Amino acid sequence: MEWKAVKNFLLVLLFIMNVVLGYFNYQQYQQNVLTSSQERAIYEVLSQNRIILYTDLLTKFPPMRKLSLSAPMYSRDDMKQQFFAQEEATITVEFNKTIITSENKVLTMEGNKGELVFKNGTRESKTTTLNEARKEAREFVETISKSNGNHFEVGNVQEIEGGYKVTFFQKYKGVYVFANGFEVYVGEKGISRVKLNYFNTEGFTGDKKDICFSDEALLTFLIEIEKERQETNTYETVTIQKMELGYDFQEMEDLKIENAAKLVPCYRIYVLGRQQPYVINAYTNEIIKQI
Repeated sequence: MEWKAVKNFLLVLLFIMNVVLGYFNYQQYQQNVLTSSQERAIYEVLSQNRIILYTDLLTKFPPMRKLSLSAPMYSRDDMKQQFFAQEEATITVEFNKTIITSENKVLTMEGNKGELVFKNGTRESKTTTLNEARKEAREFVETISKSNGNHFEVGNVQEIEGGYKVTFFQKYKGVYVFANGFEVYVGEKGISRVKLNYFNTEGFTGDKKDICFSDEALLTFLIEIEKERQETNTYETVTIQKMELGYDFQEMEDLKIENAAKLVPCYRIYVLGRQQPYVINAYTNEIIKQI
C-alpha cells in the first residue's frame, strides 16, 4: 500500500510539473508572438506616415543563432560544367576574374560573385508576364542548383525597365540565407543575365538570442524613410511590397578574415520602385547600410 501511495503521489507530482512547464512554455511562446493589437497599431502608424504595407506581417519571432559561412572553393572546370554543360567554351583569366565564353553565353566570376550574360536571350522574342518571368527564372535556378544539392526559393519579383528581376535565396533549414542567391533578369527574349552570389553554408553557431519583432523593425524603417524625406525634400507615399526574415551580413564587408563569416538574423524590406531592399539587423534593430 505504501508503494502504491508513493506511486500515486509521483504521478500527481509529474502532472503538476507538466502543467507548470506547459504554462511557462505558453508564456514563452506568447512573448515571441506579435499580438493582433500590435499588428493593428503598426498598420495605423505607417498609414499616418504615408507608408502602405502591401504584404502580410511576420508574427512569430523565436530566438535565433548566427549562421556560419565559408568562401567557396571551385575549379574553372567545375564552373564550365555547371553553366555550359556540353557547349564549347574558352576560359580566360584577368587578374582575379575568371571569364568563360561560349557562342551564346559569357560567365564572369570573381570570388563568390558572378554574372552570366546570355548574348541573345534564351528564347524567341515575345511579351512576358510576371508569372511567366517567375516560371522561366525558377526553371533556370532549379537546373543550376541541382548539381550542388542546395535549395533556392523565390524571394522577390520586381518589375524593372524592360522586364522583371526575380530574386532567389537559399533556404537552409527553413530560413532564408540572403548572402546566397540569384538575381535573374527576364525580358522579351527570356533571360538576359543572371547575377549570383554564393558561399558554403557551414551551419548555425553560438547561442540563441532574442530578435526584434517585425513591428519594431518597421518603426526603424519608418525613421529611415523620414530621414530620406527630409534630406531630399520629397514626401511621396512609400509602398512596402514584401518583408522577409533571414540571414545576412552584419556589415557588407564581413568576409575578409580567414575566408569565413558569421551572418546575423536580418529583416529585408522591399519598397515599390526601389531596386535594393532596406536591411535591418534583427538583433540590434539597426539599419545595415548597403555599400
